[in-house]
Amino acid sequence: MSIRTNVMLDDAVWAELKKVPKGERSRLVSQAVSETLMRRRAEAAARRMDELVRKMPRIKVDIVAELRRDRDTNHGHRL
Repeated sequence: MSIRTNVMLDDAVWAELKKVPKGERSRLVSQAVSETLMRRRAEAAARRMDELVRKMPRIKVDIVAELRRDRDTNHGHRL
């Protein structure tokens, strides 16, 4: 489904958009808006993740020692 809408464009943007064939303009604008919204959602999610990481308590773990312990406990068998 498509929605018809009016938008305001800067003169420079309109000058460039006029160079695009009429039949392709709506598709180009729709794609640009879609990509921008997707990027904004991804940036917002990254900010939320960063905030969660900042709130998490810090723990000190020797990851190599833990991996060796896990390997030795499982005798090389995958679970």
